[in-house]
Amino acid sequence: MDILHTPTIMLSSFVTLVIFAAFFGFAWRQERKSLELLLWSLAFAVGAVGFVLLTLRGDGYNFITISLGNALAVLGLGMIWLGLRAFGNQPLKIASALIGPLLWIVVTYSSDYVRESVTSRIVLYSILIFAYSALIAHEIFRSENFRKLPSSYIVAFVFATHGLLYLARIPLILIWPLAGNTAAGTSQPLWYQLLTFELFFHSLAGGFAFFAMVKERTQQRYKLASETDALTGVPNRRSFLAQLETHLATQPAKGALLYLDIDHFKAINDRYGHAVGDQVLVEFAGILSKAVPRDALIARMGGEEFAACLQQANRADAIAIADSIRTALEARRLSTTKGVLSATVSIGIAFADRHEDVHAIISAADAALYAAKAAGRNSVWSEDPSGVPQFAAGSIAPSETAATLLSLSPARSSAATRRPTGS
Repeated sequence: MDILHTPTIMLSSFVTLVIFAAFFGFAWRQERKSLELLLWSLAFAVGAVGFVLLTLRGDGYNFITISLGNALAVLGLGMIWLGLRAFGNQPLKIASALIGPLLWIVVTYSSDYVRESVTSRIVLYSILIFAYSALIAHEIFRSENFRKLPSSYIVAFVFATHGLLYLARIPLILIWPLAGNTAAGTSQPLWYQLLTFELFFHSLAGGFAFFAMVKERTQQRYKLASETDALTGVPNRRSFLAQLETHLATQPAKGALLYLDIDHFKAINDRYGHAVGDQVLVEFAGILSKAVPRDALIARMGGEEFAACLQQANRADAIAIADSIRTALEARRLSTTKGVLSATVSIGIAFADRHEDVHAIISAADAALYAAKAAGRNSVWSEDPSGVPQFAAGSIAPSETAATLLSLSPARSSAATRRPTGS
């Protein structure tokens, strides 16, 4: 007597596959650029057709029900794997997805032994299901894109266990053979009933896990967009301040803050046009990104102002990095319809070990930047141990008298009020 009614479970699996095929199909219609949604819709649809053919099989071999039906089931897994590669922005390997279904068709159609032996067919089919399930799990574990999505681990678990359970069918079929046609309601061994139920659970859990993974990616995209400057692609002010606050709270005695302002940017816009001005901002964001260490926090703070938190840098390192940024921009030449453009940047530096909060360290870096601007621009100024801005690096050092006057200049608390005329 069957503990589980196998035909009912197979019907439930079929309905589940059809529902997910429809859901992913509708989702793809709303987001045509997401190839993975189309591939997953087709994968569930192909699997559903394969289920129908398998339920129609009789006691003997039939090409449509045995060769084609099982090939479609294997192809469904192959298309799920292709969908994961599309999801992870990896090139599709269509030949690899097709080789398993084609191998099944060729072997079951051409080999008399396989056609007549249910056991040999189950062994071959189990190996193919294990291989594609392992590919799916491996695709998730190998990609950093998936590791950012918690639901991807559910997908990997569902398919890894599915593959291992099908691999376990090989010794089970040898020890405990099936009794006739599995689709006709004939009483079957307990292991077959349980694995049939696992197939239903696998279809249900896998479909929901894919939906959760797509939703998590969408949420991450929205979050990234809200924290990224649309023009330059670097983080925006809001994101930077939150990260800077976290850094100061966890490592208050380490690091330096660079505040950077492109010189005479309004004049660049007025003379060359705003399109060229935007290109200067993009070029500078690229220079900044390449010059700072990998763990540095960078951002466009607004307009032509940028910031960088060097989380592990000491005084000498911070000044060296700042000057490398300054010289890199100074050396860059940008061809425009109105001639070759070159730009410079002024930089102020403050150090985390002197300031307890975000406002204080930004104000100190801002004061150093004001001193660089007032001294003639295209230079790096930093706060000295007493907190007074002083010249650190640049093409031309200010005179001693000018430096003294600038050192005595009061620090400004707002970036909007500190800029000399012309920025």
